[in-house]
Amino acid sequence: MQRPIIILLILFFTIKIKSQDNDYWFRKCDTSAIDNCGYTDKEGNIEIPFGKYFICFTDTFKNYAIVLLPEEGFIGIDKHEKKLFTVYPVDNGPDYISDGTFRITENNKVGIADTSGSILIKPIYDFTFGFKNGLAIVNIGGHKEKVKPSDPNSEYNYWSGGKWGVINKQGKIILDLKYNYKWNPGTDKSELTGTDGKYEVVDGKIIVIK
Repeated sequence: MQRPIIILLILFFTIKIKSQDNDYWFRKCDTSAIDNCGYTDKEGNIEIPFGKYFICFTDTFKNYAIVLLPEEGFIGIDKHEKKLFTVYPVDNGPDYISDGTFRITENNKVGIADTSGSILIKPIYDFTFGFKNGLAIVNIGGHKEKVKPSDPNSEYNYWSGGKWGVINKQGKIILDLKYNYKWNPGTDKSELTGTDGKYEVVDGKIIVIK
């Protein structure tokens, strides 16, 4: 009596898996121009018309795709074309993926989403670096400064001032936001210094420097 039930369950999960496979959309371009792309389903049916978005960055669209709208910047959309978040810009493109995450922005604040399209850290910080080995260095009260202040055409900035701390992917504060930040280019390590000591953030660990 149980065998028909088992067979039905197998068929149900097989159909479900196949349905999930068909959930993928793919970026297709009408011409070689990067501003004339859209998305099709597995069968080649057009789901998002060519050229609707200025640039489509995501090759395989499952839960979200990152596209460019000149008036809004780099945004993440779902398959109903609902805006999910605005992606933090880096080097004239959307933020790089680091430790399975990338940065997002809202109202001049910065947060972090993961590559499934879920928001891990709501945009509540003035700045945050990307996650590395489960930890991210975050800032409140800082400001942008040009790498070359004397060059009015300089496009590169860095974040300075304010107070810095460390969080994990659950948003838990691992090191309170009360430290000064310094990056040591000689060792490629981040240093956080306060009245209670100095810390290095290396390979997902916070190391006390005496």
